[in-house]
Amino acid sequence: MTDSADKPAQPQHSVTIWETIAIALAAVSLVAIGTAGLVYKFFSNAANPQRATLIARSLMDYQIPGGAQGAFGSNFGGAKVAIVTSPGFPRDGNLVSPAKLANLNGVELFIARVPLDVETPVGSVVVPDRYAAKSTDPYDLFSSPDFSFSYRSGEDFRATTETIEDRQFCGSTVPVRIQTGELILSDQLPGIPAVKYDAIATFENSKRQVTLTAIGLNAKQTSESVFNSLKCK
Repeated sequence: MTDSADKPAQPQHSVTIWETIAIALAAVSLVAIGTAGLVYKFFSNAANPQRATLIARSLMDYQIPGGAQGAFGSNFGGAKVAIVTSPGFPRDGNLVSPAKLANLNGVELFIARVPLDVETPVGSVVVPDRYAAKSTDPYDLFSSPDFSFSYRSGEDFRATTETIEDRQFCGSTVPVRIQTGELILSDQLPGIPAVKYDAIATFENSKRQVTLTAIGLNAKQTSESVFNSLKCK
């Protein structure tokens, strides 16, 4: 009969706190690398001009002077969004020289489709919340708590006049906000004359939103022409 004391001791290895931390950091690093890859893929796809144009055309027909090219397009959270611009519309204000500012002109068109269950603020009374980070824009479906999407030249648009006109949009007569003012491309440049249209309508079991910004000396005529060409799909 063998005494237990005569059995060889089994080697034991205790995991130190540093090894635990190293394992945790390695796991976090793998997740971070994977997430970064997904984010990169998302923005690479969203910024693809051909894909953005296809998404825009799937939502709406439009006629933009000089043609249009896709700038952003994506599907997320049940929504579909696209941005197209004319070749003359500056995408990066930091690359615009003061000498060329006076001759700038162009159009930027933001198009969105969202589900009907997203609350539309247009036509409702919006009570200002002094604790809110920013006020709700009644012409922006993405200011709804159901979505979080920040885009825009609109944040650099300084309106001097604003009117609400009943216009045809997506087969319905809806209140359209028309603002005139200037678009600020950067802190180092003066503003460019600009006109902006905002409209929201219900169309085929979804809501459609457009934000149309035209810049240049002919911004009023250009924005009017482009808005009248819009036809929802």
